Amino acid sequence: MTNILRAGFFYFLGVFTMGFILGALRQFFLVPYTGPVIAVLIELPLILVFAWYLCRWLTSRLRISPDHYGRLVMGLVAFSCLIIGELLISVLLQAGGLADFFLTFDLPENRIGLGGQIAFALFPLIQGYAETSARR
Repeated sequence: MTNILRAGFFYFLGVFTMGFILGALRQFFLVPYTGPVIAVLIELPLILVFAWYLCRWLTSRLRISPDHYGRLVMGLVAFSCLIIGELLISVLLQAGGLADFFLTFDLPENRIGLGGQIAFALFPLIQGYAETSARR
């Protein structure tokens, strides 16, 4: 169980860091020229490809079993940490409150981002299914 929690935390940490970097680049270089929705649509595949390979590397490195339970827990830990991290950034750096954080999901670009975050959370489970199918 410890490896599963560790994998979920490191999965979050890697993707959160990459998302922070790409998000800053998106805001400064893409949004002024493309608008927020197109900018997110350009950024999203990059972060998801990174997340896919990081997930594969972590599950292999930490020897996470392809069973559904472990992979689901890994994804939920990573997703929970990601939402908490974004909430903290929203509250601390943008001087918003909890309600303001949830109101941001009213914007189309943030709904697209949430879809990407859900996909990120499901990657461990999807990869576990693929590993199980390949063994059969």
